[in-house]
Amino acid sequence: MNVQPVITSQHNASFKDSVRLHEASERRDRHLFIIEGTHLVEEAIATEWPLKALWYEESWADEHASLFERIRSDKNRVGMLLQPTTCDLMRRLSTTSSRTPVIGIANHPKKSLVPTHPISLGLVVESLQDPGNLGSMIRIAAAVGIGQVILSQDSVSPTNPKVLRATAGQWFRSPPLVADLPTFLTHQAAASVQILAAAADGVSFWEHDLKVPTLFLLGNEGSGLSMELREIATATVSVPMANGVESLNVSIAAALLLYEAQRQRR
Repeated sequence: MNVQPVITSQHNASFKDSVRLHEASERRDRHLFIIEGTHLVEEAIATEWPLKALWYEESWADEHASLFERIRSDKNRVGMLLQPTTCDLMRRLSTTSSRTPVIGIANHPKKSLVPTHPISLGLVVESLQDPGNLGSMIRIAAAVGIGQVILSQDSVSPTNPKVLRATAGQWFRSPPLVADLPTFLTHQAAASVQILAAAADGVSFWEHDLKVPTLFLLGNEGSGLSMELREIATATVSVPMANGVESLNVSIAAALLLYEAQRQRR
């Protein structure tokens, strides 16, 4: 394992390159992203996710000696840089206001393959903007056991640091995928997958047979689903609500839909 000398200057080229990963365009172009905190680092290690570098305070390495030694002795991570640095630089490298004593620089696949086979149960989201909502959806999907969340190309970046933090580490077990949704949904519909668009004017989801292959389609937090995708959908469903309540948070709606499908299937 390649342990580097301690970096103390914010003008260090490697440090500046890592800070640039705060920007979505840098993460996309360089196929790298930031993971912050011990728990996310542990999950990345547990799932054998490729890491380019690990920035850390030396006190963190002492406090987590067992984890650090496991990383350092991992023969599959011989090219990974172990980069000790100062508390001040870790604050600058972090995307949060609080200090984070360990940060990983993770590799992202250049191209993630969107499933072409019929999906038994899935979640497809159009134009989602809030990273907390996406993180919650990924965590919910992992809890239900459905695998990937499929996003439109104009949704929040899947590698946004807030997304990763909100998943509580589940991101690495099933990273969200980005797809051209009209094409993806058209192929799924042709394979006899039921596509249910979630909207206020739909029929209660309790009245639908969710034991058949089903994709739930949810839209933007404010504007909902586009007409283009609604026209592809097999049917439109809604979550029953009390009078005077207009809508639910999109991640809560996703949870209700997915768990009802699992309840019916069991």
